[in-house]
Amino acid sequence: MTAVPFASSFNTKLILAFAATALAAVALTSFLMERFTTSEFRSYVMDRQMMEQHMGDGPPSMDRMMEGGPMMGTREDAFLADMRRSLWISGGLVAAAALGLAVVISRQITGPVRRLAAATADIARGKLDTRIESPGNDELGQLSKSFNSMAAALQRQEEERRAMIADIAHELRTPLSVLRGNLEAMLDGLLEPEQEQLSVLHEQSAALSRLIDDLRTLSLAAEGQLQLHRHPADVGELARRVVAEMEAGARERQIALCVEAPEGLPRPILDSDRIGQVLRNLIDNALRHSAAGGSVRVNVRAAEERVIVSVADAGAGVAPEELPHVFDRFYRADSSRARATGGSGLGLAIVKQLVEAHGGQVWAESELGRGSVFSFALPLR
Repeated sequence: MTAVPFASSFNTKLILAFAATALAAVALTSFLMERFTTSEFRSYVMDRQMMEQHMGDGPPSMDRMMEGGPMMGTREDAFLADMRRSLWISGGLVAAAALGLAVVISRQITGPVRRLAAATADIARGKLDTRIESPGNDELGQLSKSFNSMAAALQRQEEERRAMIADIAHELRTPLSVLRGNLEAMLDGLLEPEQEQLSVLHEQSAALSRLIDDLRTLSLAAEGQLQLHRHPADVGELARRVVAEMEAGARERQIALCVEAPEGLPRPILDSDRIGQVLRNLIDNALRHSAAGGSVRVNVRAAEERVIVSVADAGAGVAPEELPHVFDRFYRADSSRARATGGSGLGLAIVKQLVEAHGGQVWAESELGRGSVFSFALPLR
């Protein structure tokens, strides 16, 4: 069924409903007025005739009055007939006016519905940029605004989906190209399967495996299907353990890595493996954006029924217009998408999803030339 027949049918039903209500009201009013007016007029004529008889102004007519009514003359009958005719004519005019008003009101109601039905059909055909006007603030206006919000969300999600597919293809292309090039060279006898070449192939296959694992983690977290094995944990001790694991890599980059975590911190209920992954991603991101001789500081503190963890670096910082997007999938401030500085663009997106899966919050603060601070908070309850 198309949108137009639906709207036309709805319009016809509204007109018929309004018209039937108006006609019933006019008919009932005219009938009651005719009965009441006729009865009152007959009572008036009877009282007048009785008064005239009592005063001797007319012939006696008690027998006629006892039979159930006054003696109606030609003038009285003509008056009643004119009255009835006037009532029904005015009732017909009122009914016609009500019918015209019903048509106008029904069109005002079904107009937005018709536009909404047509816009919905456009959305179904893939025209996600379709919008409808919402001139008022009544229920129909609110419905139009809700439809526009829905259409904008669908358009944004479609754009994100296309961008994500392009980003995944981009991330897969490099390791697959390296693997294919080296394997073809070995098959053609141009390269010997030596330790160095095999190490390169192993690194690229590991990169592919990490990308697939990251995408799966993001998908499960976004759908709320990520399994979390929660238990009370000391976030300070967890941070010290993660820093110890990554200290060797920081020394190779000539970057100082330290942690500040007081003893006796409250113990939120969390999945230690997942929060450890959050810390590794944040520290790895900080190390990537810190120059040799710089430092990365991890701070853990308790505040307002929460445990807050911050990872600060002394890198180049993030521009204000880019800061709101740093937790988006595949987003990298480095437009060259260099793997040395940007990774796959999934690390911070995973951080956001894992922290929110624990009921926490994540945010970033940065200033160009002075570094960045990435923080997340975990609720104690």
